[in-house]
Amino acid sequence: MFACSMYKIVVTGPESSGKTSLAQQLAENLRAPWVPEFARPYVEWLGRPYERKDLKSIARGQSLWENWYASQAGPYLVCDTDWTVLQIWEKYRFDGATTWQQGYLPAAPADLYFLCAPDFPWKHDPLREHPEEQEALFEMYLKLLEEKGLSFRILEGPLAERLSEAIGFL
Repeated sequence: MFACSMYKIVVTGPESSGKTSLAQQLAENLRAPWVPEFARPYVEWLGRPYERKDLKSIARGQSLWENWYASQAGPYLVCDTDWTVLQIWEKYRFDGATTWQQGYLPAAPADLYFLCAPDFPWKHDPLREHPEEQEALFEMYLKLLEEKGLSFRILEGPLAERLSEAIGFL
């Protein structure tokens, strides 16, 4: 588990909203470990479309990566995604019910979430699925963070502005 003195930051939001770029640059500026998105190499390795049953494996992998990077962290740990993405994707893609957590450890919330607005131009990627649904997905993320009472800030605009705002908030 994470050390009490570590501050966990998660960058979340819909596809192609600049999450990875922001997470990498934020980690670099904070001189903190950056936890990449486990789902990307996992789905590429599958060689088939992911299924609902894969979400549990993705969650476990992301958690293991977070724990490993946290063991190297100083005051900050920056994560390029977390359980919020699994929660939204399961609801959106698989009939509205969320089951990925059954039989799995409870999701550990971050100290702070940066929710990326979908105001970046869409970039094609074989793993991205819904260019026309970015706004709807953004609203789902916003609702989830609000319902769970999590601490978050919405970041909009070009990457440099988002980074400056994020650093300024910390």
